[in-house]
Amino acid sequence: MKGLLIKDLLLLKNQQRFFLLIFFMSAGMLLVGVNSAFVINYVTLIFTMFTLSSISYDEYDNGYAFLFTLPITRNQYAAEKYVFGFVTGGSACIIVTVIAVIMNFVRGGAGTLELLITALLYLFMSLLFMAVVVPVQLKFGTEKGRIVLIFIIGLIFAAGFIVVKAAKTFQLDLSTVVAALTSFAAWPVIIVLLLISLAAVFGSYLISVNIMKKKQF
Repeated sequence: MKGLLIKDLLLLKNQQRFFLLIFFMSAGMLLVGVNSAFVINYVTLIFTMFTLSSISYDEYDNGYAFLFTLPITRNQYAAEKYVFGFVTGGSACIIVTVIAVIMNFVRGGAGTLELLITALLYLFMSLLFMAVVVPVQLKFGTEKGRIVLIFIIGLIFAAGFIVVKAAKTFQLDLSTVVAALTSFAAWPVIIVLLLISLAAVFGSYLISVNIMKKKQF
């Protein structure tokens, strides 16, 4: 797996200018007062999505056929994609969060703990995102995978719309529900979300392994 990680990191080395641009843009947004939570979420998801780029590189020009002549298993290949996504997304999340905390401290603002908790929550969201997109990309490939992802995102928005409509129909106050959830102690909620994220990633990994075992090159 170490070799696969090195391969993907070297492939992304060609995009180092893009990485620097993203970080400079993030620092600029934080300097002008853009919401720190938005910046952390944006950068974390952007860097997590590089997992999809690595899969696209692998399948380009019948790359799988060459890749699996090397001493790697399909289980290792699937596992590496999740590790790679966590490394890239997690590293970006940590760097931007540190910058946001420093700027928050310099400005004399409060709420550093809340900012750190928010960063953790967005990191969990990136894990859930990865749990969805990796098997889709492996199953359908780059072109069809984009269409399927758009369809999935559409379903999520449709589900949210239905929930809001149902709440209005039954006269439920969603803000009260959210307030009730956020009134719980932060760490138990974080632990529960972490367990959910890890369970989703593990289930996604099993699906990805099954997809890779069925592929023929």
